[in-house]
Amino acid sequence: PLFVAPVFTKTPLTMASVSASFVAPRVRVSGGKRVTKRAAVRGAVRVNAASKKAAPSVEEFAGTGDLPAVRLTAKNGDTAVAYLFGGVVTSFVKSGRDVLFVRPDAVFNKSKPISGGLPHCWPQFGPGDIQVHGFARNVDWALTGKTEGDAPSIEMTLTPNDYTKAMWDKEFKVTQTITLSDGKLDATMKVYNLGKEDFTFTGSFHTYMAADIGEVRVGGLEGCKSMDRLADKEGKVAGDITIGGPVDSVYYDVPEKITVAVGGGETVTVSGTGGWKDAVVWSPWTDMEACYKEFVCVENATCAPTTVKAGGEWEATTVLA
Repeated sequence: PLFVAPVFTKTPLTMASVSASFVAPRVRVSGGKRVTKRAAVRGAVRVNAASKKAAPSVEEFAGTGDLPAVRLTAKNGDTAVAYLFGGVVTSFVKSGRDVLFVRPDAVFNKSKPISGGLPHCWPQFGPGDIQVHGFARNVDWALTGKTEGDAPSIEMTLTPNDYTKAMWDKEFKVTQTITLSDGKLDATMKVYNLGKEDFTFTGSFHTYMAADIGEVRVGGLEGCKSMDRLADKEGKVAGDITIGGPVDSVYYDVPEKITVAVGGGETVTVSGTGGWKDAVVWSPWTDMEACYKEFVCVENATCAPTTVKAGGEWEATTVLA
């Protein structure tokens, strides 16, 4: 696919830049359209609630910045929007409420990853040998499949190009299948090793959830080992996780389902299966003064190096409900 290489400059890493990063003009995306009206609690915002059940569809359109995008509409009227740049889902409207959050500093001009939604961190999660969070979220993916019906879906595919090979010289194919049905969004990621040698990677779906940060409670992690990456301190989870300051913590060998109370009486269930063994909870707090009260990241991840044998494959699924 066509690719426009972003320009990266070396700047000191702050906590915010390691876990999310990038600043630009204020934009809020919902269903591919700009929403200029802001609310005190974004997690409670109802977006274009469908008055009638819509016919299921998969529609390609020019999104913000004229970037190629795809809208999925389920039988019950729920919608999702994905951008081919970064292969990122930017909106999942369930029962009239957008579950996902796109930061007001997000830009849609390919100069940097789209900040928000359900972006990839692959083939590297966090800082390391290549750029922070890898390259999958800031290159063009190809739309390689569309399925209409009661459970509309799309497949997006990423393959190597000169830009990716310059920093990671592996032969790979990555696909992401997005399916919308029964009030759920399924995101399945598959990694294929097309080369003659094994390779390793780390990764995550860096999921931004619309929330009232003061009401966030992350449940289901009791008993899991944890690593507070800000304090460089190991621990064990004793109860629900709340946010009262900056958070950047990894939880290991987590259960399949995690619950996230996001405020306004709303709870999102995050289910991770397959290769997702870990979870990450992140809030930049006042490092992102303009929007930190309006979202939390609760991410499925594989934080330890994961090996894909030559000719083999790896698969993991995140379900938001």
